[in-house]
Amino acid sequence: MAGELLIFGEGRLGNDAEIRVLNDGKNVTSFSLACTARTNASGEWTDKETIWLRCFVWGKNATGAANELRKGMLITFNGTLDQTTYKNKEGVEVKSFEVTMKGYGMVPKNVIEPVTVSSEIKSEDPIDDPWL
Repeated sequence: MAGELLIFGEGRLGNDAEIRVLNDGKNVTSFSLACTARTNASGEWTDKETIWLRCFVWGKNATGAANELRKGMLITFNGTLDQTTYKNKEGVEVKSFEVTMKGYGMVPKNVIEPVTVSSEIKSEDPIDDPWL
């Protein structure tokens, strides 16, 4: 759709995903996502300010998101970004960023496991081996 602001990023869930069924029968799953950019100046990593996003997954993907996404998980995502304004408990207007998710994926944990190479696999002719 014209005029949509597309966003692609990576962040950690601030809470478990929660699913709701709306009055019209549609499912929506919501969760908060913390996105913190990091810079490496002169060999030292520094975190920039964290941006919190309120995220929504609609329709048939809402159930899967509610079952999979848990607090602390690192995900990559893409979707459309909107800014909304609401009044908090103190009556102060607050701006909020919201993402309607088009897709997401879990980022695997950095687990270091030894790689074993089998000596049984040998190529007859290395030139014919497409992986060399």
